Amino acid sequence: MTPRLHPIPALLVLSAAIMAGCGFQLDTCDNADAVPGAHLTCPMPGHVDRAFDLHLPPAWDGVSPLPVIFAFHGGGGNRTAAARVTCPDSDTGTPACLVPVANAAGFAVVLPDGTGSRPLRNIRTWNAGGGFDGWNCTSGGACRSGVDDMKYLDDLLAQVRRIIPVDDARLHATGISNGGAISHRWACERSETLASIAPVGGANQFEAVGGTCGGPVALLQVHGTSDPCWTYETSEKSCLGGENDGFKIGVAETMESWRQRNGCAQDPVDTPFPDTDPDDGSTATLQSWTGCVTDVQLLRIDGGGHTWPNGYAYLGTDRIGRVNRDFDGNGFIVDFFRAHPKTMGKKR
Repeated sequence: MTPRLHPIPALLVLSAAIMAGCGFQLDTCDNADAVPGAHLTCPMPGHVDRAFDLHLPPAWDGVSPLPVIFAFHGGGGNRTAAARVTCPDSDTGTPACLVPVANAAGFAVVLPDGTGSRPLRNIRTWNAGGGFDGWNCTSGGACRSGVDDMKYLDDLLAQVRRIIPVDDARLHATGISNGGAISHRWACERSETLASIAPVGGANQFEAVGGTCGGPVALLQVHGTSDPCWTYETSEKSCLGGENDGFKIGVAETMESWRQRNGCAQDPVDTPFPDTDPDDGSTATLQSWTGCVTDVQLLRIDGGGHTWPNGYAYLGTDRIGRVNRDFDGNGFIVDFFRAHPKTMGKKR
């Protein structure tokens, strides 16, 4: 592909920076509500207070099975924050945000809610693994209380299938930080379901603590080398003044495990992106492994922070680092998903 031109105190600050109220929730969602261009907020039967937003492409014919992108919020966020962080100026109505970019490419987008922390129920987290043998519990209350997010995601996919026809070969996941980590866990535990994932600023904590991963899933990992919140290297460092709370797995270890699982050759090929915005203080390089059953790629943002590429700078650079603006991050992620339906067996 070519480029297109936490600890609880930290979670609270992140949430306050990017969180806002959610849309009007229907009592129930069914296929009668699923019209082209619809934006629905739907309850999750059996999972109190964990609704999801469903955005349907306007050019959909209303009948054909849809490819689906599941976009997960970070620790301390919610489904609205998941949409906002992908927007260059935080305005979710901007055409450059992930939801409209994906909808324009023919994808449905699902934005689910993690588990809320009482009484601040819109400060939400995912159980992406960890919490023992010195590893960070990723993240917050969902991890510490052992929430079964695989059960939630199984039920979420089943509920989406009740509302719209789904292309089962084109199910994809992305998300920032804790949302990236839950994408990894979902791909590990449901490798037969997901075609590809594109985590941003969150690595495979589930496997780091001994979790078992299944078969190959295409991976585009996006990570800043100067990320202060989920550091590029395995470390106990955290951001926003939170206390250290165990190790988070680094990028090199995450890429190596996926390289082996996907049957790739040892060394990647580097493709530097043009530095179209020299003022952003960062550059981007795509590392691509070869000979894989399905692709493994790392979009390394040299000098980049705990941020979405060309996304919302929700706090200052002293808190979360820099935002790279050299390329269309949402377009690149969507193009990766479009190029990676579920494949079995044959190397690329």
